[in-house]
Amino acid sequence: MGSSILISPNHRNIIEKEMKENDVRNSDSRGIDVNTIVRFQESFVSLQTEVSKSVRMQLEFWRELEQTSPNVQQLLLLGSKITIQAELVKQAYSSLSEINSNHHRMLSIYGNFLKDIMNDTFEAQRIIEKYLRN
Repeated sequence: MGSSILISPNHRNIIEKEMKENDVRNSDSRGIDVNTIVRFQESFVSLQTEVSKSVRMQLEFWRELEQTSPNVQQLLLLGSKITIQAELVKQAYSSLSEINSNHHRMLSIYGNFLKDIMNDTFEAQRIIEKYLRN
């Protein structure tokens, strides 16, 4: 009796969609490595999660800053957490890029994260241009 992995219906749909997209891109579907696709999808979900966390932290930071008397200690703590979270997003992106550096949704999410959240217009432009070329 082998062990089985439980995958939520949402993740199953994402995996199936990615497999179909990969099959369309590669007319010879014999070369598809399902393990790589599953690993990519897991990493993609991680990227989305880390971006969401970063956005929430940024919002919390700006809400505190807008207060009449912002708590400076809270701002410092949030700033530190935001820096760490930004590094986690970058690591998630790097992990995905090693598997598939031209994935449109990944490039779009990360490029927009850099532009809109991190205000890194130079790197964002590079990522978005890569997205537009593919």
